[in-house]
Amino acid sequence: MDTTTRETITRFLAQYDTLALATEQEGQPYVTRVFYVEQALQDTSLILYGTFLTTSRKLANLRQNPRVGLFIGPSEPTAWLEATAVAHVLTGESESQAVREKLSKKSAVAATFIAQVPIVAVELQVNWLRITDIAANPMLTEATFGADGEQGQ
Repeated sequence: MDTTTRETITRFLAQYDTLALATEQEGQPYVTRVFYVEQALQDTSLILYGTFLTTSRKLANLRQNPRVGLFIGPSEPTAWLEATAVAHVLTGESESQAVREKLSKKSAVAATFIAQVPIVAVELQVNWLRITDIAANPMLTEATFGADGEQGQ
């Protein structure tokens, strides 16, 4: 991955603290907003972390089908990120605590929310993303992260 692509993705992710996440159950799609925090971008991987209520439909959906769609951007998008990812529910308390701490540092609103409700941390391994920015040149930034470590653009 070239430096420009890496910087574009990193800058974009730092601007937001929530994403829209699409799951499905028996062919019925569901979308929800989730607080997220990003792990440092690597050439071969991009991992985001989020939290879900322990009783949420979306968490149950993830456990049955871990493939998800993501959207990050403003309410009236002029620049947005769309992605596909595979979700992994984190079962270790130390892993969950680390995610809670990272989310709390990124967003005071997330910190308040996750302190009040029972949550489960989830790792989102991004396998493809595209940032569309109608004011930028180039307008599209795209990256693919393969399961075998191969990365392309």
